[in-house]
Amino acid sequence: MYKEVAFDPRCMADIEYYNLVKQHFGFEKGRYISAEIKSWAREAMTHVKESDLKTIRKQSVKNYLNKLGRSKTSEEFLLTRDRQGVAANCWQDWAEAQRKIRGFSCIVSDGSGEDRIDIDQVNEGCGEWNVPASISVDRSDPKSIVEGILTLLVLSDCVTIVDQFFRLAGNAVLVELFKAIPNTSVRCLRIATAMETCGIEDVYDREFRSMHANVRFEWIKAPDRYFHDRYVITEVGAVRSGHGFMTDVKKGTHADLANINIVARDEAHRTLAELDQLLEAGKATLELSR
Repeated sequence: MYKEVAFDPRCMADIEYYNLVKQHFGFEKGRYISAEIKSWAREAMTHVKESDLKTIRKQSVKNYLNKLGRSKTSEEFLLTRDRQGVAANCWQDWAEAQRKIRGFSCIVSDGSGEDRIDIDQVNEGCGEWNVPASISVDRSDPKSIVEGILTLLVLSDCVTIVDQFFRLAGNAVLVELFKAIPNTSVRCLRIATAMETCGIEDVYDREFRSMHANVRFEWIKAPDRYFHDRYVITEVGAVRSGHGFMTDVKKGTHADLANINIVARDEAHRTLAELDQLLEAGKATLELSR
């Protein structure tokens, strides 16, 4: 549901692209611009200064780029760990080098080329650009459930799953998560659940220890029925599923599919804050940490 977008800095010479950056990227939009902020802003500034934008509009774009160039982080931008440290003479060379590391969801540019879309295609709602309000996944298939959140995992360092019915033993979704994580930026996976696990260390050692590498794993026992909605929350985005993230047998009903949708930053942060408060108050317990 989340998209990692390469955005040609030359496009900032066009006010429509500037508005696109300001209005359609960030935590709640489901998109981030992948770029090294300072070099991207510097290259964009060169093209803006040479543009025929009207004075007021040009100054607005320049103000934005100046502020961006002084910032270490930005709401609209995200550079994952595997993309950092790539040197290039210009954005075009940088983008080509990055595609060898991992492809982008799309490349926004007014030039021609593979996987590139321009403002007209964006306005028409092309599939490469659109972020659906929700997606449906097959609850009987653990791979389908993980694929529904995989694009968020790729962009994230720390993942917290809040799901009162998420169990440890015999959890095929957790198996698929551990398989997927090495191809993401995830360094920490936390699970908050109300499910009891007898012999939790033995269960973990038997079923997951061999799959767990280079990722901190925490299992938190939360109070029963405290969290009703089920979430996957990270530092860059969050999604919710009313039916949760556990598998279930097909019953030939509407509930055979789980709907996953992006949630607001405030809701995600409030949920994490409440989890932290429960831990501090001793009402939730860190039962396993590896």
